[in-house]
Formats: sequence, C-alpha cells, structure tokens
Amino acid sequence: MKLGLEEMLQLLQEVEQGDPLDFADLPMDEDQLRRLVLSDLLQRDQQLQASASAEECQLIYLLSTARLVLENLLLHLQLLRMKQPEGGSDVQWQALLRRFRRGDDDGAA
Repeated sequence: MKLGLEEMLQLLQEVEQGDPLDFADLPMDEDQLRRLVLSDLLQRDQQLQASASAEECQLIYLLSTARLVLENLLLHLQLLRMKQPEGGSDVQWQALLRRFRRGDDDGAA
C-alpha cells in the first residue's frame, strides 16, 4: 500500500492522539516539522524501494526502528536522570525497561 504525504500526515495525527508528542516551547511549527520528517522519509522509502528487495527493505526498516527506539530510550533516561535527585530515578528507569522486556521469553534484557 502506497500512501502519499497527506495520508501519512493524517495517520500520524491519529497515532499521536493516543500518545501525543511534547513539542514544549520549541520555536518551530509542529505541522511543518511533521511534514518535513514525513517528506524526507517518503523520499528515502522511494529510493530504497528502487534499489533493494522487499526482504532487505524490511530488515533496514526494522534496524532503523530499533536504532530510533534505542536513541529515544537513552534520551528519556537522560532526562529522568537530570530531573531526579541522585539515584531517585532508578525506580522509573526499571519501570521503563520492564516495558521493553515484555516481549522477551526469559525476561532478560
């Protein structure tokens, strides 16, 4: 299924309703940022689809997603550390890490 930019923007908006992003007080327009990111991703997808097999595309997307989730997790943990007194964020870290362990059969990280 190939979707265009406008359809992707609408879907992203629906996804964000369940878990809104915090743009805080950044001096950027949220809609312009979404459009910029999705435009770039759609362009990269088109280039990738033209040069890789379906299996290679899926692997690249899974690895890219893993990288982004890991980067997001690290940033989140760093924010927790900055907001909490020394050692006070350990409970929050453990709760956050448990979310990612749910898929493991043995519970190991």
